[in-house]
Amino acid sequence: MILENTKNTLEEKIKEIEQSKTQIENGISQIENEISSGKQELQNAQNQIDLAKKQIETAEKNLASTKKTTYAKIDSGKTQIQEAKNKIITAQEELEKNKQEFDEKIKEAEGKIIDAKEEISQIENATWYILDRNSNVGYVSLVQDTESIANLGAVFPIVFFVIATLISLTSMTRMVEEQRVQIGTLKALGYNKMQIAGKYVIYAALACIIGGILGTWVGFITIPKIIWKMYSMMYTMPDMQVEFNIKYALIGLLTASICIIGATIYASIKELLCTPAELMRPKAPKKGKRVLLEKIPFIWKRLNFTRKVTVRNMFRYKKRFLMTVIGIMGCTALIVTGFGIRDSIKSIPTNQYEKVFNYDMQISLKNSLDENQKQRLIEKIKENEQITKIVELNMKSETAKNENKEQEVQIIVLNNENEEQDLINLIDTKTKEKIKVKPNEICLTDKTADLLGVGEGDYITLENSNNKEEKVKISNVVENYVSHYIYMPKDMYENLYEKYDTNVVFMRDNELDEKQEETLAKELMQENEVGGINLISSSMRAIDNTMKSLNYVVIILIVSAGLLAFVVLYNLANVNISERIRELATIKVLGFYDKEVYSYISRESTVLTIMGILIGLFAGNFLNIFIMKTCEINTLRFACIIEPQSYIYSVAITLIFTAIVNIVTYFALKKIDMIESLKSVE
Repeated sequence: MILENTKNTLEEKIKEIEQSKTQIENGISQIENEISSGKQELQNAQNQIDLAKKQIETAEKNLASTKKTTYAKIDSGKTQIQEAKNKIITAQEELEKNKQEFDEKIKEAEGKIIDAKEEISQIENATWYILDRNSNVGYVSLVQDTESIANLGAVFPIVFFVIATLISLTSMTRMVEEQRVQIGTLKALGYNKMQIAGKYVIYAALACIIGGILGTWVGFITIPKIIWKMYSMMYTMPDMQVEFNIKYALIGLLTASICIIGATIYASIKELLCTPAELMRPKAPKKGKRVLLEKIPFIWKRLNFTRKVTVRNMFRYKKRFLMTVIGIMGCTALIVTGFGIRDSIKSIPTNQYEKVFNYDMQISLKNSLDENQKQRLIEKIKENEQITKIVELNMKSETAKNENKEQEVQIIVLNNENEEQDLINLIDTKTKEKIKVKPNEICLTDKTADLLGVGEGDYITLENSNNKEEKVKISNVVENYVSHYIYMPKDMYENLYEKYDTNVVFMRDNELDEKQEETLAKELMQENEVGGINLISSSMRAIDNTMKSLNYVVIILIVSAGLLAFVVLYNLANVNISERIRELATIKVLGFYDKEVYSYISRESTVLTIMGILIGLFAGNFLNIFIMKTCEINTLRFACIIEPQSYIYSVAITLIFTAIVNIVTYFALKKIDMIESLKSVE
């Protein structure tokens, strides 16, 4: 029993030992697992430690770099702070200094303000000047230009109406004479003179009405628009509002009707005074008469037969002779006048800026300059190689008066007359010689003298902006073409007004072209002393552009006169053929060839045309002078000039129309039926 108990106890102990062994093995296995896991954690910790070391090393490096940069910035900041402190100290010192100057200037300014207030209190009440639109230069110039056109309108219509009347008289005379047989028949049938003449009067009246309507359309719409466009180049004006003026239309139509219908009535009555039997027979040809040329044997004996016949026929038909000569004379005179207007106006820039003024550039100096500044600029200009000559002058605007007349003028004060003669030519209007300004006397430009009604030796009054008036004597009247000038010596200016002070410099360059002049002007404008520059080339170009607009008037005049010459010649050629158709048929029957018949007729018209042209050239010269004097505007002097080529052009235009008419006449002569023309009416 005890053994069994011991055995059981031993077995239980063995079981306990086995369980303990199992537990020990499990513990060993667990320990091994924990050791393995600990090793792994230890390895991870070692890796983290290595990474941390690297990060620490990088941070240490960055810290060292940042520390170095920070210390440098701190040192720089300390330096800047020190400099700023120094600037503040300097600024405070300047502030104190400026504050003292400011206080002093304030006190000085306050004193000036007090003085100025006292001066203001002593100033008299202002004077008001009320000016009407006649004081506006542009308005006055436009009014003067329109007056010039009105003066033209008073001259040219007379010439055209005279020639139109001659043409109408010739045309209606030819028409009435061609219908002599019809007039005689109507008169024999019992129609009275009024009824017969009414046919031709109605015909002429219809021509007047139709032509008048067309003429008023051209006169009120076309030509005014051309003239308005021309003046729009010179003035700033609104668009033209064209209106039909009943008054002027009726005046023009009535005048034309009186001329044309009057000529028709004259031609009709002349034929109606004859008896029916006389009217039904061909009109007797005019008798030939001895002419004045026959009394000059030296010339007459040297003419062949046909030329002698031509001379006699020219004076045989006196009405045709006078109408041809007067008509061609009027047309040629109008053409010469048209070219003369162009030549006269075209010469203005050349006469003013080459004949009177010889400088290329006008430099205006600023008013605030002292003498040293002016001389510094003048010396600098002289050193420029592109400039060959300069002259110092004083220019000012004043009012010249004589009785009730006054005119704004530019006074040019001559500083050194010997030098100025190279750039300003004072040419006496009477002697045409260069002169010098006399002591204590002035030279006045011719246009100004005409406007004021004064001459050499007279006195005028000069009024400045302060209403101070001084009387001066005119020594000479000199040529000038643009604007109004008075030339005064330096000593006289200082006696009348104030001390001489240069404010303008005239300059001549070294023959520069326009681009070079503009470049030079831009360079000079950079100088602080220069107030403005006026290039003569620009002024000439502006005047040329303005005057080109007048070519419209010239073209209208020339074209109208040329067409009028054509109408005159063509009409008179038809009259000549109709009046002498039996004579021409007779000489063709006698064996004259067509060319010989043509020469027989055209020689007369050619000679009469040449006579009319020669007289027209002289008449055109006088008409041009009258037109130029009548149409002269306030600020311009027109030189009455007609270039030789203008005479040639005028003759050529008239001869061209003559040649055209002669060609038409040649074919008309070829169509003459000899048998029909020579057939007796009875």
